[in-house]
Amino acid sequence: MSGAVLVTGASGFIGSYTVAAFRHTGRDVVAASFGGNSERGLEALDLRDADQVDGVLDRVRPSVVVHLAAIANPGQAQADPVRAYDVNVMGQLRIIQAVQRHTPAARLVAMSSAEIYGRIETGELVTEDAPLRPASVYAATKAAADLQALQYHLSDGLDVVRLRLFGSVGPGRSTDYFPGRQVHAVAAIVDGRAEPVVPTFSLAGARDYVDVRDVAQAILAAADRGRAGAVYNVATGRAWPLRQLVERLIAIGGVAADIKEERKLPPGRHGAVVAGDATRLREDTGWRPQITMDDSLRDALTQARQAASAATDA
Repeated sequence: MSGAVLVTGASGFIGSYTVAAFRHTGRDVVAASFGGNSERGLEALDLRDADQVDGVLDRVRPSVVVHLAAIANPGQAQADPVRAYDVNVMGQLRIIQAVQRHTPAARLVAMSSAEIYGRIETGELVTEDAPLRPASVYAATKAAADLQALQYHLSDGLDVVRLRLFGSVGPGRSTDYFPGRQVHAVAAIVDGRAEPVVPTFSLAGARDYVDVRDVAQAILAAADRGRAGAVYNVATGRAWPLRQLVERLIAIGGVAADIKEERKLPPGRHGAVVAGDATRLREDTGWRPQITMDDSLRDALTQARQAASAATDA
């Protein structure tokens, strides 16, 4: 596939790895983020600004648009639903309309979330055919954007593939998300910067976590080999109990530490047990997760320690 790849949300956790994955294949990548940053090669793209969105698509004329920009923090979405809907739903609509005007043959990779499935009580792996039962503002915006992308494929022939991501983990995860907060806490303990206590919100439930580098490869695979109009789970098929995951992190850090758990759930989240079936993505594209949880946590811990050391030196 020739032509530039436009990645929105390129400065984010998944976005930065996705940009690197496409560039590793030799593709021309235009990275865009809210506010932009010329020194880092980031194009400014505010999804709430229709003229700016249109201008970027007009200049770049990409063959692929990987749309990752969003209000991704469920707590932020819950606190400001109007902004969440404007960015996550209307923002994607502005992208779609600009694609139709300037590069109508382009493929759109639309990133959704397993949150749109809601609480799953059966214990079975969730397939893409499961009903959508969003239980938070964030989940509802992602469900709406998911259906919006499908509608434009069915009504206008938009070349779109949708990815429903189960949890993500790996080096560089923000402390705003699990298990980023816990990774940074353990890193501080390992380096003697904190007492041997790992604070955390409720560890109720279990979740399927995919290493961010595997997520980037799933996006690349979907862009190149996914079926137009299809929807794919990005998952490992295993739900990690959250407490077990934190205990594993502490063991990898090689420290003795207590877990200090708050009983409340983070805003906009629920304590479900959710694991996904990624058979469809594997069969259509050949994608499989490659990075184990232990390696993902070990690499995340190393990155957090390096970041803390660099901040101290600066």
